[in-house]
Parts: sequence; structure tokens; C-alpha cells
Amino acid sequence: YNGVLNWQGAMDYCNGLTVGPYDDEYTWYLPSVFELNQLYLQRTTIGGFTENYYWSSSTPGYPYAWGQDFAIGGQINYNEGHQGNVRAVRAF
Repeated sequence: YNGVLNWQGAMDYCNGLTVGPYDDEYTWYLPSVFELNQLYLQRTTIGGFTENYYWSSSTPGYPYAWGQDFAIGGQINYNEGHQGNVRAVRAF
């Protein structure tokens, strides 16, 4: 996804995602903060990331959600109304 969304928008986008032939029993979702950190650690190999903030599905409690700064690697909890990038992952 090339754009920014608030946290609920990011969750909705990932939950409704269909990509090519991947419309089957496996689902797309917003990664947890742990999974997002793994993506950050492998960002060069995976590719397609910008040096911006990405949302995770993890929340410390309303109205905040965790995300990862792909410029420096830090994890931050932002207000769910904040605009952040989205990277869906697929269950398999």
C-alpha cells in the first residue's frame, strides 16, 4: 500500500486485502509489533519499504497502537488517529 492511514484504516485495509491468486483460506493481516520488527530487520532483503513509520496490530491500550520507524528502527506507540504506513503480511 503506497499511502498512509490511521490505525483502524490500516487494520481494515489488511483484513480486506486480496492480492493476485492469494484469495484463499489464508488471510492477510496487519503484523504484530514483533513481526513488524522482523520485517524491519529483513527490510533490505524483502524490499519495498520507505523510511517512515509503519503500523502494527499490537496495542498497549486505547487509544494507542505500536508501530516501527523504518528510518531508525525504533518502536513507538502513537495515537490511533496518527497517520502511518501499512505493510500487510499473509498467514500461511
